[in-house]
Amino acid sequence: MNIGFDAKRIFHNGTGLGNYGRDTVRIVHDHTSINKLLLYNPKQSKYSHMIPLQRMQVIYPYGYLWKKLSSLWRLWPVTKQIVEDKVDIFHGLAGEIPFGLTQKKIPTIVTVHDLIYLSHPHYYHFIDRIIYTKKIRHAVQRADRIIAISEHTKLELIKYLDVAPDKVSVVLQGCNEAFKKSYELEEKEIIKRKYDLPEHFILTVGTIQERKNALAIIKAILGTDYHLVLIGNEKGYAKKIHKYIAENKLQGQVIFLKNIDVFDLAIIYQLSTLFCYPSLCEGFGIPIIEALFSKVPVITTRGGCFREAGGPSSVYIEPSNIESLRYEIGRLMGDSDLRYQMGNEGYAYVQKFTDNHVAYNLFEIYNSVLNENSSNNTPLELKADFPSIAKGNLITALLITYNEGHNIEEVIENISFANEIIIVDSYSTDDTMERIKKFPQVKVIQREFDNYTEQKSYALKQASNEWILFLDADERIPEKLKIEIQEIVRQPHVSEVAFFFYRKFMCKEKVLRFSGWQSDKNYRLFRKSKVHFDPTKIVHETLLVNGKSSSLKNRLIHYSYRGYEEYKLKMLKYGHMKALEELNKGYHPNLFHFVVKPTYRFVNNYIFRLGMLDGKNGIIVCYLNALSVYHRFKELKRLRKGY
Repeated sequence: MNIGFDAKRIFHNGTGLGNYGRDTVRIVHDHTSINKLLLYNPKQSKYSHMIPLQRMQVIYPYGYLWKKLSSLWRLWPVTKQIVEDKVDIFHGLAGEIPFGLTQKKIPTIVTVHDLIYLSHPHYYHFIDRIIYTKKIRHAVQRADRIIAISEHTKLELIKYLDVAPDKVSVVLQGCNEAFKKSYELEEKEIIKRKYDLPEHFILTVGTIQERKNALAIIKAILGTDYHLVLIGNEKGYAKKIHKYIAENKLQGQVIFLKNIDVFDLAIIYQLSTLFCYPSLCEGFGIPIIEALFSKVPVITTRGGCFREAGGPSSVYIEPSNIESLRYEIGRLMGDSDLRYQMGNEGYAYVQKFTDNHVAYNLFEIYNSVLNENSSNNTPLELKADFPSIAKGNLITALLITYNEGHNIEEVIENISFANEIIIVDSYSTDDTMERIKKFPQVKVIQREFDNYTEQKSYALKQASNEWILFLDADERIPEKLKIEIQEIVRQPHVSEVAFFFYRKFMCKEKVLRFSGWQSDKNYRLFRKSKVHFDPTKIVHETLLVNGKSSSLKNRLIHYSYRGYEEYKLKMLKYGHMKALEELNKGYHPNLFHFVVKPTYRFVNNYIFRLGMLDGKNGIIVCYLNALSVYHRFKELKRLRKGY
């Protein structure tokens, strides 16, 4: 099996697109059984040493003419060499593919990083916009599959180029392995002295150009004693920055670095106190990922693709609001505990960007394109010594919702470490749907509500992955529980197929420690192939498990009680649905059901299960739970009269 790559950026770009290309071929090389990776490079470059050549072959233009006209060679003449090399798939890594591949029936994939030249055209010359549009339009029209590096880029492809959504697959980027290592104090001291770095500093990384908005950070530190380190090549915009620094006498607070070795850069990240990235537009934002792997807290831009990269623990600001940026910088620089917490939470989130996940997603796309184009190709295989990253090691988070506008954003951010998020909404009449639209990575389906079991069973069928995390919108996963979940899922062989979560019941902002809730637990994490919901239950749905179960150590937080009237309506609704569930059981409610059962529920929870120790909240919750029992039999009696 031979896969060809457009390798111009791999060999001639030291930052964004070049890093993406180098990481992609490295990951494909290391984690699949592909016989040969052919890198089509127009000419020699200083980055050639960065590519491991085992099972890779660099292909240059044939003949004197095309060696001299190497830029034109990439557009069309290279196709002849691709055919002669018997390439099975060609992957354009930077939004381009050569002309003629379609006619030669060579399966083709193209990666599109961004459409900034269309969404923010003022950053580009008119002629450049025409050229970029022609190249990318040709690529997305001719390619068998398009890879977008973020959900944001996928939405832009649909919006600006009218691409069919099912033609685009999102493969989130990773970053160089250097950023995933922990470095010794001795190594850090060497780098600190080498670049004359201060003890504490704010870091920003990226080409110093207008859309990166580095001047906003410098304006934000004016009047403070904070130091800023800017790493990146300087464009014309840098003159404006240097002028501002000189006018405001900030030379002692701002350090410019460029052409930094990747290992030095990784250590500089780990030396930094705070990473700041107020970019105006990006396709994804790899420096954010690098910072999160380095356990450095991040301030970045609200909206666009930035939340996909930064996750729930980063701080988001309007990039033009200098006062807001100054406030957040001051807040984080002055609170070491908060920085530590953000660093750990960011590190947990960023595990979804590991090589394993990138490799698996690329592997799936390559195989899919091969299968669509030929029945004769041998399927690709993962290497035998490669850790399993099949769907059994990925998580789908599921929610069912109705009028959860007050909860939905917070719960989505809380479960954003999952590889897939699916919400089945029962045609909410509040702003739930509008709020969900802020999260382009979330798949939402609207479906009429029949009962809880039917709705959850439907949601379960939509999941792509084997591990399912099924939450209610009023539940939250604390950091320790999140880590526990991720550790279980990463294990190649787990004997348990389902896990109970004990829940901590919150009455407004206060923990309800007793009142019958101290032993409350539900299945929340399980393997899709080993479970189904009991169809005889329509409320307090029951998961039937084919295999071994266990419980997790850390508790889920359940914000069930926000106010008396809301909780009362919830209990009455449960009572009504429980009556529907028991309608076919053949008994008629009597005095025993109306008096003894509710009284027993109250006495058991309030006296025997120590609800009295929960004070006023305890008596309220125990009363409303007993009311739900009474209402169940009242509804059952009413329903029986209708039969």
